[in-house]
Amino acid sequence: MKDNTNKWHLLPGLGADSSMYDLLNKELSFEIDFINCPKYKGEKTFTAIAERVIEENCIEEGDIVGGSSLGGIIAIEIARQRKLKAVVLIGSAISPAEVQGILSLLAPLSVITPISLIQLVVGKHENIVTKMFAKADSKFIRAMCQYLPKWSGVANDSAPIFRIHGQRDHVILCPKADCEIIANAGHLLAVTHAKECGEYLNKINRQLTRGSI
Repeated sequence: MKDNTNKWHLLPGLGADSSMYDLLNKELSFEIDFINCPKYKGEKTFTAIAERVIEENCIEEGDIVGGSSLGGIIAIEIARQRKLKAVVLIGSAISPAEVQGILSLLAPLSVITPISLIQLVVGKHENIVTKMFAKADSKFIRAMCQYLPKWSGVANDSAPIFRIHGQRDHVILCPKADCEIIANAGHLLAVTHAKECGEYLNKINRQLTRGSI
């Protein structure tokens, strides 16, 4: 039986859904509520998405919230609205300066770029997350990419932040400090390095259970 001492919520990356964590879940010794981003209703900011996630998933103060890529960014925004026990980032960013690759390229061009065409191209790759991206709501992708350069990043009074990142992530720059780094790993850690991610999350859960942060 898995430990449920701490209440965890984990969000997927841009265009993905909670099934991206199927492999990771098998590596965990505790329970996580794997949630999806809400169905898009015209939100233009990360803050607005965070409000919907809180409301639809009953996120409370003292919870632990994390996510991959955009999911981690939304977790940071949730921490502005709820006093969380911790935020856990899996290949995610704490400021727009860390984001490059396809996300930074899409941000300034998203007003004119046909997102549906990008989805079609990405969807040709044999990868579970890119296939999800190919089916995602193009309006949601467009809005989030447009808002990215305006994002203020992590707040000074945020909850404690724990990070795990791929050394060869070409979408979000690998931090040089205060981060668990997986050698030779890319952006989709929860899919490509589920075992390593699971070990890290198990360690953080034990640490937070002991209260030693």
